[in-house]
Amino acid sequence: MMKSGSLYHVNEMNSLHPKVTAYYFKEWDGFYMPFHTHVAIEIMYVISGECTVEVKQEGFKMKKNQFILIDSYVPHRLVVEKDKPCRMLNLEFALTESHRTFPSLCELAKESDELYELLKYEQAYHLLKDSNGVFHSLRTLVFELDNRLNDVKDNYLMVHLLIAQLLLLIARNVVKIKQQSSQQTDQYVKKVIEYLHENYDYEIKIDHLSAITHLHPNYLHRIFKESMGCTIIEYLTRIRIEKAKMLITQTDIPITEVSSFIGINSSQYFSKVFKKYTGITPTEFRKASVIH
Repeated sequence: MMKSGSLYHVNEMNSLHPKVTAYYFKEWDGFYMPFHTHVAIEIMYVISGECTVEVKQEGFKMKKNQFILIDSYVPHRLVVEKDKPCRMLNLEFALTESHRTFPSLCELAKESDELYELLKYEQAYHLLKDSNGVFHSLRTLVFELDNRLNDVKDNYLMVHLLIAQLLLLIARNVVKIKQQSSQQTDQYVKKVIEYLHENYDYEIKIDHLSAITHLHPNYLHRIFKESMGCTIIEYLTRIRIEKAKMLITQTDIPITEVSSFIGINSSQYFSKVFKKYTGITPTEFRKASVIH
């Protein structure tokens, strides 16, 4: 049977099935694993204590009821401090090409939006908190795998049902985290937008926005652009230009003073930006509005 590496190859091949290659309970104490990779996809679940899992260049403190799903060939290692034991359950599975009648991962994903979402975007790892019975499913799977050691050989269907259940629960967990993250992102973006609409007449710096959202400026820039399709500066400029249009057409405020009403200190720079967005100068815009 041909083996495939990444969990995200299942959409390329319709007949890939997960096959457990290793599983074990283990209490670690003063353990410093070197970085390593393997073809198997790994689930590391913390039953008690705490540890550090490092994936590529990132390190994560993991505590009870947290687990991590690491894709194949991703460099990682486990670190457990001396005299601070950590008990874990590890399970590794490879993807194999099989023509058994049990649905492949690709076929299962067609029946589950959550599993499809898990397999849609390639990620090196998923760090999660067990909120929906993943440990119970993982533990039941391990005990069923042990039945093979007791001459219970005809349990292929049960094993694959349990693997499918485990992956579905993990997928549900991933989707839940993404939804929560998306909702939080929406709140941050909404807060920035409200601030811009209420304070466009001030000089606004990213530090101000970072302070009111408690987010790093680079991260704030990224989530705003992903959500709104433009940068914060571009959005602020649009607000200012629309306000300027209103002031030019609906008031008698001198053109040279309009810029100060919208937070732009230089009337010359204001004219340049206005023309860039409208195609004409502020003076030409006022004359055109009078004619109409």
